[in-house]
Amino acid sequence: MQTLSAFDSRLADAAGVSVASSTEIHGGEGAGLPMLIVENALGRAELTLQGAHLTSFVPAGGRELLWLSPKAAFVPGKAVRGGIPLCLPWFGGHPEGKPAHGFGRNQPWTLVGAEALSDGTTRVTLELLPNDATRALWPHDFVFRLAVTVGSALTLALRVEHRGEVTVPFSCALHTYFAVPDVTLADIDGLDGCTYINTVGGANTRHAQQGTLRLDAPTDRVYLDVPAVQTIRTAQGTTHIESDTRSAVVWNPGDFALNIADVGEAYRHFVCVERGDVFDDALTLAPGDVYEKWLTLSFS
Repeated sequence: MQTLSAFDSRLADAAGVSVASSTEIHGGEGAGLPMLIVENALGRAELTLQGAHLTSFVPAGGRELLWLSPKAAFVPGKAVRGGIPLCLPWFGGHPEGKPAHGFGRNQPWTLVGAEALSDGTTRVTLELLPNDATRALWPHDFVFRLAVTVGSALTLALRVEHRGEVTVPFSCALHTYFAVPDVTLADIDGLDGCTYINTVGGANTRHAQQGTLRLDAPTDRVYLDVPAVQTIRTAQGTTHIESDTRSAVVWNPGDFALNIADVGEAYRHFVCVERGDVFDDALTLAPGDVYEKWLTLSFS
């Protein structure tokens, strides 16, 4: 089981960030995964060290913004279903048959910084460096860092340093699962007029979004060159999504989820609106390049 070192633990204690096992919080068998709980007067978040994976965010006096599958498994080496998995250094399938969505979401990250800020928020920073498992999939030197700031809003700041010797293709997504009462009644705005690629069934056809998006069937769309802000409106209120990335992926498997062991009928209670740089918005990193992007989530 992945554990916190003494240095990690001192950082957590200094910032008022507590450490727990996923079995203490979510139950389940086995040792589970080590988790950080970040809490202050403005909000509360939970994340696993594996994958630097946010699994919960609740602003003070508000509701849970993130969906976590009731069937989620907290198992070393397996991505947790729900929350905000980090898909990098590639998104989706790989042309050489390597695992989909890269390795960032499955690898153990290290807590390298934690502090209570003067505005009442709390920031924790996690880091992933190359190891034997990553080199087998992506034989390049790198530093991945994710800074998570918890307050009345949640901000994720991703920094990728390419320290390898050759130019490499790169794409990533912050694969956010948002909790909604009923996916068929959730209105998604901020995509009107954008071109999207419909990938359901491998169609890969291009269309232009017209007006508000509401999902009434299995949906997997990659929106290109999108505005900074999208919203999800439900009877509970409005979730605000803001990012400086260029793509947005809207996904819900619909009744196909009945064949996904860790989703099933629960598909009705989430919608993914993922921000990132994927498909046409993907890029290449030359030696020494730094990729920095951010995502902020809030609720009103």
